[in-house]
Amino acid sequence: MSEAGHRVRFIVLDLDTNSGSPPVSTPSLAIRSDSVERALADAEQLIHSRGAASGVDRVHTALHGYLRALADKHRIAYPRDANLTVLFRLLRDQHPALSVPEPRAKDIDRIIQAISTILDALNPVRNRASGVHPNALLLQEPEAMLVINCSKTLLHYFDSKLR
Repeated sequence: MSEAGHRVRFIVLDLDTNSGSPPVSTPSLAIRSDSVERALADAEQLIHSRGAASGVDRVHTALHGYLRALADKHRIAYPRDANLTVLFRLLRDQHPALSVPEPRAKDIDRIIQAISTILDALNPVRNRASGVHPNALLLQEPEAMLVINCSKTLLHYFDSKLR
């Protein structure tokens, strides 16, 4: 540009959110909670403006808040500091809608056990690899989208089972 006689003062960049596969949609949940809806809206904004690693915490918060709202609605007692895994286990054990019907109940039950493992992994990922705390290393975009998509998929599943 200097050869043409123009000086470059600013270079504007924008995050390319169209690369890769489209994300799992944000569900419209039957059980409403202000904190859950705010967290999901914040997550969408952060994912598009700052990248997926910035949205991990908010999606985690939405999932956590939603499981609490489900437990509250169905009068399932839980410890005040219950994490995702504890809430999921309590809901699964105490809410009949979360039982697994035939066909392939055993296989679906194995998938749900795997989901429990995913839920257990979401807590340390959020705390140690997202922007929620001053972490030196954050998730890369594909891994952050994996966490976000898993969380949204779980929201869709719980919502459809407990509607």
